[in-house]
Formats: sequence, structure tokens, C-alpha cells
Amino acid sequence: MQRPFFHRTRQGGAVAIIVALSIAVLIGFGGLALDSGQLFVSKTELQNAADACALSASAALTGASANQLVIAENYGKTAGQANRVGFQQNAVQVAGTDVTFSQTLNGAYYSKDAIAATDVLKMKFAKCTLARTGIKTWLIQVLNVLPGVTIGDQAVASMGAATLQPSQTSCALPVAVCQAATPFVKGQWIEGAVGAQDNLTGDFKWINYIKANSAKDIKDILTGAGVCNLPSTGEKVGAPGGKGSESAAWNTRFGIYAGGYKGPGDGVPDETGYAYTEFSWPAKFNAYAGTSPSGYPNFKTARSSYAAYQGDGKKAGESGLNTNGTAISSATHQASGSDRRLGIVPVVNCTEFDGGSHEAAIQRFACVLMLHPLEQGAGGGSTRMFLEYLGESNDPTSPCASVGLPGSSTSVGPLVPSLVQ
Repeated sequence: MQRPFFHRTRQGGAVAIIVALSIAVLIGFGGLALDSGQLFVSKTELQNAADACALSASAALTGASANQLVIAENYGKTAGQANRVGFQQNAVQVAGTDVTFSQTLNGAYYSKDAIAATDVLKMKFAKCTLARTGIKTWLIQVLNVLPGVTIGDQAVASMGAATLQPSQTSCALPVAVCQAATPFVKGQWIEGAVGAQDNLTGDFKWINYIKANSAKDIKDILTGAGVCNLPSTGEKVGAPGGKGSESAAWNTRFGIYAGGYKGPGDGVPDETGYAYTEFSWPAKFNAYAGTSPSGYPNFKTARSSYAAYQGDGKKAGESGLNTNGTAISSATHQASGSDRRLGIVPVVNCTEFDGGSHEAAIQRFACVLMLHPLEQGAGGGSTRMFLEYLGESNDPTSPCASVGLPGSSTSVGPLVPSLVQ
């Protein structure tokens, strides 16, 4: 029996309603994906602004100025507002109260105006908390046609916190400099002597950071990267004494190979092997960047021209040494060389090595230049050896200072802004 016409008409209307609602829901879910992506991008952009704000603000927290919080706030606002949000269409707004400060990472943060004058220099952490409101959604608001659904404008927020931390530095050499009664000055040559079995005496000594009496460890440090994960100030290093010949390993950094070391593959050289000795640089001061009356290049000049080791002997233009090794060419220094003669060393009280433990506590770290290769066959006699003192390792003008990369908690380089949250 045929159904009444009016029944088909009612059904047709119901289907239309269901289809209309389904389309709204489908558009809503599609809008949810698109609008969520928009909010994610907005939050990422805002996070970049908050991080820039915090890093810039923390750079002023040096403890050197009673006005540091005013400076820090201005730094933070300027850096934060240099960013843009909303697919780079809108400028970020940073208010003074968005930049806050604390003595500790997890402590209470306050704006500069809420901090007592007596506490200004104690502030070590800067936090920037930024928000963006009134973000118009693209499609998700179509769900407002559903009963009980109300979707309005959206908001995102981001936070970044930063502080000053020691930066990375050139990795350390297996040598400790003895604390002098008179402080060293930049450019000063520090003297040691290589004696029996390559033992070091004088103003510096071989050391082992892992406190194991192994000459192999020293050789591996010299031919390798050095010690990059440094112990903290106050921790102890060990004195291994004479354990065989370390001179061949030392000389690889000058591009001189002997005693089983055949070439750069066995130990990376510096960009220059030019040697500074009493013979080639009689002033015994400031070979790093000074001027020689005889016209010899200083270390910076020699490195820039990839100057090779000038050769054994005591004739004009020679080193005055007898390394008994094979030196690489200037072209090989250029092709294979790296930063291998500048390094940091711990400063210790060397009298502590005379105790039963043969260990000494690190007082601080210094930057030094390896001036010259060591003479081979030193085990039967004594060879003078020099390092040039180039300042404290955390001196911002130190050539051992990093390019500004934050280090670990034991790093000893200049303070640089570092994100911590």
C-alpha cells in the first residue's frame, strides 16, 4: 500500500535538519583542528617573545648596579616587543609588571617597584609572563548554533625565566699552575721544568682530573679534546708524578709527531705550530699579542697565517729546541688545525701535593697559552718549559672565554644569560 504523501514530506524535513546539524558539527570539528593550530602558533610566537624578554632582562642582573632592575625591565620589554604574534602580523605588548624578579628560581617573583631597595642586588632571576587575548577563531564558532554551546574569543599565555650562568670555555689542559705569592699579570711567562721521567716541577705540574696516577690519562687528554667537564672550585685534582714521556703527546698540538704519533689523525694540531722560547722570543712576555723587536710574529699573527713550527736548532729563525719530531706544513695546519694551544688550567696551592694524598684543591681557573713544544728525551736531564698567563678564565676579555654558550654548573667562563624555565 502506498504511504501518504504528507508522511514523506515530514521525513524529508527531518533529514534536512539532521544533515544541517551534521554539517555544523563536521565544520566545527574541522574548525577545532584549524583553530587549535592557530592557537598553537600564537603560543609559540608568544613563547619566543617571553624567552627573549627573560634572557635580555637577566643580562642586567650582574649585581654591579643599584639601578639594575630598572635596566633589566627595560631590556626585557625592548627584547620582548621586538617579536610579533598572530602569524607575525601583530606586535607583542610587554608591560612593566610582566617582567618580574626573584632571588631563587622557585621563589616568589615581584615587579621592580615591589622590591625593597636593600634587596635589589640580590635578584638573580628574571621572569617574563606574557598573554595575548581576543584571538578570533576561524571556524569553531560555528558550533554556537548547537544548543547550550557558546564559544568566544580565545587567549594564550607563555612564560620564560632566565639567569646568568657561567659559559663554556676552552677545555682544560692536564696542568695545574701553582698559586704565586705575587699575582700573575697578563702576558707573564710561568716557568716549569721537565725532569726525570717527564715529571714537572716549578710553577706548574702535571695533574690528573680523575685523581688516577696514569700517564696514559694525561696523554689521552693532550691528544684528545682536553677535559671539558671540569670539577668545581674546591674539588681536588691529583698529581700523578713522572710516569713516562708525555712530551710526544704535548707536541702533537704543535703539529710535531714522534714516538708513535704519526700525524693529525693521532692528535689534532693547533692552527699554528710556531714556537715561543727564550731563543725566539727573548722578552719572555706577551707572546700572545705582543710585538717582537726582531719582527717575529706573535701567536695571534702566526695563527692567522697558519705558521708552521720553525724547526729545531739555534740558527736564526729556528726555535732553539730539539724536538726530534716531524713537523707538518702550514697547509696541513690550515686543513687540520683547531684551537689547541689555548686552554684553561686550575690554580692550586702546590704544597698540598706534598701530603699523603698527593691532591690539591682547585682555587680558581686561569687561561694559558702553550708556548712551545717539549724537547724529546727529557728523562735524562731537565728542560725548561713555559706557559703564558692570559688572565682568569672568567674574565670576559680572556681568549679562553666562550662565544657565549651557557655551560654546566661547573663551567668557569664569563657569565651569560641562560634560560632555566
